[in-house]
Amino acid sequence: MNTNSWFENYVSENINIDSGKSIGARKSRDWLTSNIKKLSQSNEENIQLYPGSEFTLKMGSFARKTQIRPLDDVDQMIIFSAMGSSANLETDQWNQVFINVPDSASNLKQMDGDHGLSSIKVLNYLKRLLNGISQYQSADIKRSQQALRLELSSYEWGFDIVPGFRTIDDDKGNYYYIIPNGEGAWEKTDPRIDRKNLNEYQTKVQIDLREVVRILKYWRKAHKSVCQLNSYALETMVLNFIDEKPIYSNSREFIECFLFYLSSAVLNPVQDRKRLQGNLNSLDYPARFEIQKKAEYYHGIIKDANYYEERSMDEKAIQKWVNFFGNY
Repeated sequence: MNTNSWFENYVSENINIDSGKSIGARKSRDWLTSNIKKLSQSNEENIQLYPGSEFTLKMGSFARKTQIRPLDDVDQMIIFSAMGSSANLETDQWNQVFINVPDSASNLKQMDGDHGLSSIKVLNYLKRLLNGISQYQSADIKRSQQALRLELSSYEWGFDIVPGFRTIDDDKGNYYYIIPNGEGAWEKTDPRIDRKNLNEYQTKVQIDLREVVRILKYWRKAHKSVCQLNSYALETMVLNFIDEKPIYSNSREFIECFLFYLSSAVLNPVQDRKRLQGNLNSLDYPARFEIQKKAEYYHGIIKDANYYEERSMDEKAIQKWVNFFGNY
């Protein structure tokens, strides 16, 4: 078996999610959101969902098609109507947004906390709503920081369900979303931009960009020190790298060059491309230097692998890739 065939087979069997499972996960997600809508509309005391089809928004790596095996979680935002609420959206602290609910929105007002609308109370409300779905009455539903984790024995995957609010359009017609920050307040995000960025950057390269991201995430997870780097920050760094050099003949060449880039980029801030969350690289300097060393080491490994492949020394090239993928 040559290196290319071995590589494609390894990625298909160990990293990429089976298409049948992806289809099943999307169907179960759609079924979930449709039932949330039905329950939310069944009682006048419930807080209102955002009008029309915009009450639901896909988010996370499954929505971006950058998730690796196993398919263990599907992220979903449920968007509620803010009912005329206001917020300190001009704050420089992206994860310290406070929502002020008017007295006229009585159902939503009941979820106020010490500093305006409590994201914890909204999460607990959403949990009660989920418990009203008959098929989920025996499900394990737990609140975890920003989301509700819904586990069902009938699925291999679980759902991370996040409540949120849509901001009003600015003078250019732009808007974004506010979701729980894990501490009772709210933070800014916009999953639409993440998906749009990947679509746009795919047109700049001749390789399968999402698959390359999945391969690098797999490598990250396989090596303890690299795993300290947030996977979303790693994904952002891939796009930053393409800004510098977009043309590569194949994924293996891209990975070699990216690891060299990573060895220096990990020492610096990684700015959120949505321009909402600021620096995504929260690692301390000892952790950054540790990842730098790993990136340098594996850059050398893959440089050798590509050297051997060019000379049809496939057995040696494959062994180098085995080293790269690790024991995850």
